[in-house]
Amino acid sequence: MYSQQEFFPGSEPTSWDSCDKFGEPGNEIQICASTGTLPGATTATYNIRFSLPGSAHVQISVFDSQAALVKVLLDSDEPATLPGFFRQPPIPWDYTDAEGNLVGSGSYRFYFKSGDFVSTSDLEVD
Repeated sequence: MYSQQEFFPGSEPTSWDSCDKFGEPGNEIQICASTGTLPGATTATYNIRFSLPGSAHVQISVFDSQAALVKVLLDSDEPATLPGFFRQPPIPWDYTDAEGNLVGSGSYRFYFKSGDFVSTSDLEVD
């Protein structure tokens, strides 16, 4: 989907762990991610939460350190969320690829796109 040069040029490790807000004031997207076990699940997943100021198409994908697409987690039209709230349920990644195989240890990059807005976050899998 993306070449290594297009996807990783000059990139620095980023994190959604701090629930940062991105974008223009008044039109901000908030993204959070953490490892945990969702209600009803038996294993831990990497859970991505986001809030949108308006309805938009959202894509969330996982790439490996060579910029190869591992899995598309979400590709859908999403409604706006109320201020101070996140999309429910969160978007989980169960550490598998598109075929359902567990991924190996290493660095993975999450790609969040909504309209012209793009954000990435890195995760080390042991």
